[in-house]
Parts: sequence; structure tokens; C-alpha cells
Amino acid sequence: MDGEHYTVDGVRGGPLPSREIGIWIGSVGPRAHALTGRLGDGWAAPIPHYLPYEKWTATQDRIDSAAREAGRDPSDVMRMAQLVGVVTDDPAERPRLEGELPIRTTADEWARVLADLATEQRFDTFVFWPEAADEKQLLRWVREVAPATRDLLDHK
Repeated sequence: MDGEHYTVDGVRGGPLPSREIGIWIGSVGPRAHALTGRLGDGWAAPIPHYLPYEKWTATQDRIDSAAREAGRDPSDVMRMAQLVGVVTDDPAERPRLEGELPIRTTADEWARVLADLATEQRFDTFVFWPEAADEKQLLRWVREVAPATRDLLDHK
């Protein structure tokens, strides 16, 4: 392969992908957010340690604005929230999404958080990062949180 900047020997093209492959950007700063809106297929909101919850709304607005300025529909940029926490058994106060605090609450409260993020902050996709590697947590997310979230969103 003889490219504009590099030459690589022994490279052969494979079959074309069966579907379009999107470019997702895990941006943190304003310039990267604008780039995401102009060109990205999706934004992966970094875990709150890198971009606190309080900055998510302004970031979403920046991405939307850049998309519109580029002649794109902001809804063409999918949004993924990465959430750290634990699904608990004990009832808890409704979690506040502040700073980088992990979410530690019941499956029903998790579902309310996700439904709010979907409707109020335009997130399409969620990634759960359990605080500890625990198969039980992943199973609870799949069996309890996801169905409860779908039920809430079906009724909004």
C-alpha cells in the first residue's frame, strides 16, 4: 500500500464491512466537543472522574450547536453516558449526579436516573462500570436496571 504519507508492504484489503462503522469520540474539552458535533457519529461522555456530571448538559449543548453550524441534525450524533457505581438492595435517597460520585442505589432508582438522562440530557446509550469487578452487578444491571429503564421510557 503506497499512501500519501506512509508505505506499508504486505497489506491486502479485506472484505468491506457489512455495515457502516461510525466514529465515536470520547472528548473532554470544548474544542473536541465542537469537533464531535461537526464530524462525530457519537460522543462517549467520559466517566465523571474526567468530566463531572455538572458539565454534561453544557457539553451536550456545545455538541448540538457545532452540529447545527456544520449543517447536521444534532440527533445524528449518538450519546453514550458511562456511569460508575453499584446496584444496591437497600433503599436509598435518589442519587444526585454531582462531581464524580459513584451512583449507589437500587435498580429502580438506577432506572429513574437512566430515564432522566435519556429524556433530559439526550443520552441514547449507557455503559455501566461497576465499582468492583462483580458478575452479580452485571447481571443485576442486565436483568433489573435495563428492563426497568425501558419500562419507564415506554411511559414517558
